[in-house]
Amino acid sequence: MSQKSEDYSKENIANAEEIRKKIHEETDYETKEILNRVKTAAANILNDARGQAEKNKADGLLILEKKINTIKERIFSALNLEKKRVIMGEKSKFIEKVFLELSNCAAAFRREQEYPQFLKRIILEATDVIDAKSLELFYSPLDEKIINVTFVNEAKKICQNKLNQEILLKFTKGNFNDIGFIAQSTDGRLIYDARFTSRINLIRDDIYMDLLRKL
Repeated sequence: MSQKSEDYSKENIANAEEIRKKIHEETDYETKEILNRVKTAAANILNDARGQAEKNKADGLLILEKKINTIKERIFSALNLEKKRVIMGEKSKFIEKVFLELSNCAAAFRREQEYPQFLKRIILEATDVIDAKSLELFYSPLDEKIINVTFVNEAKKICQNKLNQEILLKFTKGNFNDIGFIAQSTDGRLIYDARFTSRINLIRDDIYMDLLRKL
């Protein structure tokens, strides 16, 4: 009886060891499987995170590139405007200098022998622009010595020869220093500004408009 009990105990111990071994094997397998799953999941998470990070990085770079391009466009636009402003400014200075020289030449022309003939031609122009039998002509106080009786009679004669009729010319001292006349109908409804400055300003405006178109 004692021998049988001892054998039975040994068998139980052996079975227990076998079971414990099996449990350890199963546990090791499950543990390894769990670890693999965890590692795989962790790797996937990290890969997703890296992918998202790369995507965010790419998106960020794209946004940054757009901002940089916008800033560059603004800078180039500002530089272009500044360049145009400088060019226009320099050309304007040159134009104004030229017109100043022209004005000085015009003032000097008053002292030339041809100046009275120039004034008579303006009167003829005025008769074409203002179709009337009488004209009022405003002249500069600086031309007062020229607008005398002889000049007035010669002007009337020139107009009569051209129009084949007598025309009444009234000369009135104006308040400007420019060469030329301001002519108007006696009722004041029609005006022809034939002063040098008025004529030259029209040319100046044309030049400036041409410059603006070329910028």
